[in-house]
Amino acid sequence: MKHLPLALLLLVSFATCSLADSPEAILKDYRKQAAQAVERLNQSLEKAATPIITKLVQQGDTAGSEELTKQMKAKIAGEPVPAPHASAVQLFTLYDEARAKALAPVQKSSIVRIDGLLKTAGGPKIEMVTELGKVREEIEAGKVVDPKALPVEWTYHRTPTSPVMATVFFEPSGAIRMEENGKITQTGTWQAGKKGVLTANFPKFSWVVTIKKEWAEIESKETPLRYLIPVKN
Repeated sequence: MKHLPLALLLLVSFATCSLADSPEAILKDYRKQAAQAVERLNQSLEKAATPIITKLVQQGDTAGSEELTKQMKAKIAGEPVPAPHASAVQLFTLYDEARAKALAPVQKSSIVRIDGLLKTAGGPKIEMVTELGKVREEIEAGKVVDPKALPVEWTYHRTPTSPVMATVFFEPSGAIRMEENGKITQTGTWQAGKKGVLTANFPKFSWVVTIKKEWAEIESKETPLRYLIPVKN
């Protein structure tokens, strides 16, 4: 009997957590955990695909290099690639197998949360059931990136119309990196703030990035105003 109050407390705590859960929370947590789970795989895919794309360019196959680049980005986003470029079939097959294995535990835990909401006392409202169905479909499909999320790849400029100085990648996991001529020169982390504004922190400097209609403006103590242009796939 002495343990009854503690048991009741744990039961109430569990019930409270269940009630506090939502389709939005499940999807948000899934995307974050899934992005972290496949981050290294995606980097490995880019590293392995780059020499293949470079070789296609050297052979004068510009269309093939552009096609493979788009397919690689689709793979990273979790989108299907029905007809992989011939030079990347084996690479994509190995990536798919490793990606599915990495995502499996994240998907499983997310589905458990969905089933928990569906089994709540009295049953969820029809609107929630519909939303949970959409969330489950996205999770089971292995998608990672929110279609409405911040674009991953941007080019870095002195002015909106000046030549490209570098390429910046805002990974969904919260990692950020800058590349020049295909080599990583800076790495750090980023996080979203108020609507349209985010911060990026590197070892020796930081950015405040304000998203505009056609570009983003970078404010930093270390450099004058700089600009980011989203790369359209």
